[in-house]
Amino acid sequence: MKAAYNKRLIGEAMGVNSKNIYHCSRKETDDLEVKKRIEAVFKKHPAYGHRRLAIELTMNKKKVRRIMRKFNLKPPRLWYQKKYLTVPNIKYADEFKNLIKEIATPQIDEIWASDLTYLRYQHQFLYLAAICDLATKEVVACTLGDKHDSVLVLKTVKEAIVKQKAVPRIFHSDRGREFLSENCIQYFKQLGTKISASDAGSPWQNGHAESFFSRFKAETGDLDRFEDLGQLTEYIYQYIYYYNNERIITRLKTSPVAYKQSLRNSS
Repeated sequence: MKAAYNKRLIGEAMGVNSKNIYHCSRKETDDLEVKKRIEAVFKKHPAYGHRRLAIELTMNKKKVRRIMRKFNLKPPRLWYQKKYLTVPNIKYADEFKNLIKEIATPQIDEIWASDLTYLRYQHQFLYLAAICDLATKEVVACTLGDKHDSVLVLKTVKEAIVKQKAVPRIFHSDRGREFLSENCIQYFKQLGTKISASDAGSPWQNGHAESFFSRFKAETGDLDRFEDLGQLTEYIYQYIYYYNNERIITRLKTSPVAYKQSLRNSS
């Protein structure tokens, strides 16, 4: 009775209905609990925005966004280096076209998309090549080298073939000379794999491979914190495991590996 009396006096002093005091307190408690849950997710997934957070927490994305704004919660992203741009191979400008434009739902291992980026590490440049399966968004191979050439590309392709125990029907990339070299062209012909290339000046046509590097760099930050090349290489493979097995792809609403398993289960 005394608590109700005090609540009534507080309500009168604030100029609000005493029932709303309890309502506001309950909402504030709930918001603080969600805030703690968001901060806990950030420890494992430091780049999640409100959409991925909503999927991870099985919560309405509007509510997550409201609470993030209320408490000024932002993904603790680090910094992002500009992507290394491959040099177009003019020789094959007209021979290879974009073969994947009209393929909306590729099958597993039907289309592999690849790209290259540079990494600045301890006053030197390293180059990272990655191959993604467009059906699952999984990074099926990733190779680090000191040169951006066809040797790096072919090493990555061969690693993907061994890992996946499969050969893609289509291999897609931008028009970089590393990908459209004589060595790569002949190798894919031997495999029976068709070569697809983005239209000139259309980097979005190789969007997923490029976006993987954007996420990797934004979430990794300063590479100079690694003491040696061995540590850096180990981190890269750990990140790829995290990306494939734990990190939610918004469009898929799950991780690439989990999505691949769901595709296999439904077939």
